[in-house]
Amino acid sequence: MEDLRVARDGHVLTITLDRPSALNALSIGMTGALLEVLAGVDLDAAVRAVVLTGAGRGFCAGADVAGLAELTGPGAPPPGTARERFATTSARLATTLLSLEKPVVAAVNGPCAGAGLGLALACDVVLAAPQATFTAAFVRRGLVPDFGLTWLLPRLVGLRAARELCLLGDTLDADAARSLGLVTRVVPDGALAPEAADVARRFAEGPGVALRLTKRLLAASFQEDPMTAVEREFTAQALCFASDDVAEGLASFRDRRPARFGSR
Repeated sequence: MEDLRVARDGHVLTITLDRPSALNALSIGMTGALLEVLAGVDLDAAVRAVVLTGAGRGFCAGADVAGLAELTGPGAPPPGTARERFATTSARLATTLLSLEKPVVAAVNGPCAGAGLGLALACDVVLAAPQATFTAAFVRRGLVPDFGLTWLLPRLVGLRAARELCLLGDTLDADAARSLGLVTRVVPDGALAPEAADVARRFAEGPGVALRLTKRLLAASFQEDPMTAVEREFTAQALCFASDDVAEGLASFRDRRPARFGSR
């Protein structure tokens, strides 16, 4: 698969962006390949969690700038042409990742910029190596943030910090990103891959129905009033009771043993 490595260990699917010479910048081919893999995740019962990472010294430097040159200059196509291209590539990839029902762990091993930042922040858990860096970067290229960042950033860091990140395009190191709330945690050098695999394994062994419904509830929470949120919670809770996992969870608590969840 073009510029992408995909491997499965048990119920964990690891996707590695594989253009290390370009800091894994998203070419059209890589974007299409990644979209194809992610679109199949929720349909594959054997996959229960995903790890997303980058090859070499970078996570993802954003969109491939060389591939965007044809959209600028005197001979550039009208804006509608660019919009149509983005709608079938980057925008579709962003919405697919944001709507994924299975848990995703981002293992950020180095520079994470532009659309790469959107990729990472759309994941459920973001682990960073000490050398990782984070930047919205778009303004430095005369662009607005995309890949869902205008939606994600205010919810993760607040509107004031989101404005600073997007309007200045400054670069944050891993510790600053953690302090701001962009990163779940910074892990010791050399421990990123094992830590990401462990978190993904915990997701894969968890109650699939509850995890899926929890992701839905959290995603919807910003558009709902508290009363609606409560109603949705108890509707989801009833669906959990309809699965085998609640009985197993209660039995494991009673027997003082780890739960062995099986519902997906």
